[in-house]
Amino acid sequence: MLLRDGRPHLPATALKGMLRAAYEAITNSRFGVFNGHDDPLGWRRVADDARHMYPVRVSADGKSLEFWEAVKFPSYPKAATIPPPEHGERVWVKTTKEGTEFRLDSEIRTGKGWEEGFAFITGQNAEKKHDERVFVRGRSKPAPLTDELRERWEALMDHYRRHEQDIESGGELEISPHRKSEERRKLTPETFCWAYKKNGRIEALYPVMIPRDLAIASPAELVPPKVEPAASYRDLSPADRVFGWVAQEGSGTRPAAYRGRVRVNNITCVTAAEKAVERFSGKGLPLAILAQPKPTQSRFYLSESAAEPNRPIKDGIPKNDVHRDPDRALRGRKIYWHHRRAAASASYWTQPSASKGDPTQQPVDNDLYREYRRPNAVADERLTDDRTAFQTTGEPQRDKQNRSVRGWIARDTEFTFSIGVRDIPEVELGALLWLLTLGDDHHHRLGLGKPLGFGSVHLSLDLKETELHTGAQWSEYYRDLMGELPGSSAEATVTTCIQAFVQEASNQPGFAAIESAFRAAARGKHDLPVHYPRARPKGMRARRTPPNPAGESYAWFTANEKLQGRDVAPGRGRSLPSADASRGSELVVYDEEQP
Repeated sequence: MLLRDGRPHLPATALKGMLRAAYEAITNSRFGVFNGHDDPLGWRRVADDARHMYPVRVSADGKSLEFWEAVKFPSYPKAATIPPPEHGERVWVKTTKEGTEFRLDSEIRTGKGWEEGFAFITGQNAEKKHDERVFVRGRSKPAPLTDELRERWEALMDHYRRHEQDIESGGELEISPHRKSEERRKLTPETFCWAYKKNGRIEALYPVMIPRDLAIASPAELVPPKVEPAASYRDLSPADRVFGWVAQEGSGTRPAAYRGRVRVNNITCVTAAEKAVERFSGKGLPLAILAQPKPTQSRFYLSESAAEPNRPIKDGIPKNDVHRDPDRALRGRKIYWHHRRAAASASYWTQPSASKGDPTQQPVDNDLYREYRRPNAVADERLTDDRTAFQTTGEPQRDKQNRSVRGWIARDTEFTFSIGVRDIPEVELGALLWLLTLGDDHHHRLGLGKPLGFGSVHLSLDLKETELHTGAQWSEYYRDLMGELPGSSAEATVTTCIQAFVQEASNQPGFAAIESAFRAAARGKHDLPVHYPRARPKGMRARRTPPNPAGESYAWFTANEKLQGRDVAPGRGRSLPSADASRGSELVVYDEEQP
């Protein structure tokens, strides 16, 4: 929070950015910025994909793939009577009803049942893993090692090189060799790996049996046509013309920028200083963790088809089809819900006494929890005695993952500001005026912490202070330098411009869906709280699940990919519902999956 003379100060750039984001959405303009999304995203395949994995070795000439067979041998926990082999070491194996025997190459075995093989070691890189593999020669005919397979392998290895620090490791589990060894990333002659073969065709090669994979296209390639940032002056969209445009860095485009036609200034806080700021003593109030977006959760970010980018992916679609179906597109623009229930609550934003316990675990108005606060530190017991909340200590959690604030702008604080416009066509000005006159129950989102409910603002246009003049009026004024600018009815001009925008927009395909979703998010849900989806601990009895002091936001997404047999379990594989979806389509709270 910025202060000037004891009152909150809003930078003009923040207000202009808020207006531009809303303007881009409602006019379906091009993105102003969309950098850093040129590489396909990584995702983890499900365990069921292992049934389509076949052990292979690159031939000595590097032109084909030899099919081998995999033999398991117990390796974990480390209770073997002889030292385990090294990766690639020649061994001898024999499989009987009692299990698998193996001997190192120095202990060559001959006789019935013994086969020569090579150890394929990836380490204890998964929970409950207890076997490694030995690859022994198979009888299937070799398959060609195509350029496409090589390119896809290299793309995956390059992804590991560049994103190793971003790939989550499983705590005490070992890191797979290809994540730390350049030698294991090479696809050279006599390299062993796994081939994903489905319907008789090898689709890709992988270094482990249940690997990470790459999406079929990068986010930039999934942007719907004419929504990607303008490449040149000729491609400008309404938002570019009204708010300005700068060519993508390094594009060499000339002209490289276009000056916008909107200015925001004269920002003033009219609420008294003592009422406009709410302060917190000591180290401040610890805010909930705001993690980076997770675009790899494609059920939330991608559409059912490129032709209908507003439609979510059907629930229950297998994970592979979510990421590898070529007929996908980005769902649309990311917007933040107005927290209607929280905004209407008189006690939600107040801070109860510490003697009453952790504020995040106490229900507010029956259905709400203080989502903006980070819960206190984790206690030894996970749940309270009555099992209606998480047990926490009295110690706030403050670390590098979150921020603490010593004050915020109080509810109902009022600001005024001016918007100057020039040379804007009637339709494009109408879109801006439409945003400024949405109605009392609509809210724009301003500043930081929007996922936590901060920054909901209501805009109203002061018609008495508004002056708008048409091009014809300015032309008449300049014909006579001694003349006066003709008077104009602001209300009539505003109405005319808005009507022109609505009429033009209504003729554009998809506008009805865009308006419906935009209004739904701006109004907020009257019957639902807003927060990231959660999983419920076993035995919890609360009507709604409170914030988890341990975080564990991944738990819901893990549960969402649960399989039943070889298919996505009933009720799982949920996609993010459309903003204007009907009641009953909201994301459910799953029970936590037990390890």
